[in-house]
Amino acid sequence: MGQYYKIVNLDKQQYIDTFCFNEGAKLLEFGCCSAGTLTALAILLADGNGRGGGDLHSEHPIIGSWAGDRIVVAGDYADENKFLQKQQIVKYKLLNQGLSPNLYNYAMDYFEDISEQALTAILDDPFIYEVYAKADLYGPAAEVFYKVQKAKEKHRKKQQASIKMAEAGLV
Repeated sequence: MGQYYKIVNLDKQQYIDTFCFNEGAKLLEFGCCSAGTLTALAILLADGNGRGGGDLHSEHPIIGSWAGDRIVVAGDYADENKFLQKQQIVKYKLLNQGLSPNLYNYAMDYFEDISEQALTAILDDPFIYEVYAKADLYGPAAEVFYKVQKAKEKHRKKQQASIKMAEAGLV
């Protein structure tokens, strides 16, 4: 066993789930990996992506959406009620037979999971896309990757058709 984590944005009431990035949920399972959860966190917090070398090659609107917000790496064994507002605690207790929540549980029940959006954004980058293309993907990571792969293939076919039409003088 061990403690599982989610990265939670208190201000936007959103979170990202490590499993969507093909990683485990224990702190060092995702904390020591590359091109996954911590890359997603970096692009969510980034202010000014796309203005220099080494930035993520994506213009996805989610990039930078957490810049300046209060973020917690919330564990499922964390202290009850910590980081939660009084009305959130009361709501949780009313709906969960008087149990007190911790941030991890509250976020899972009431916050928005934006993991798929963040993964879609990082998969825009050709380097990261290739990392995922070579990986043994499972669960949500595989589902998102294959959606992105289909969309890229559809876009590539459209471009090829446009080129053929232009070459034939039909445009």
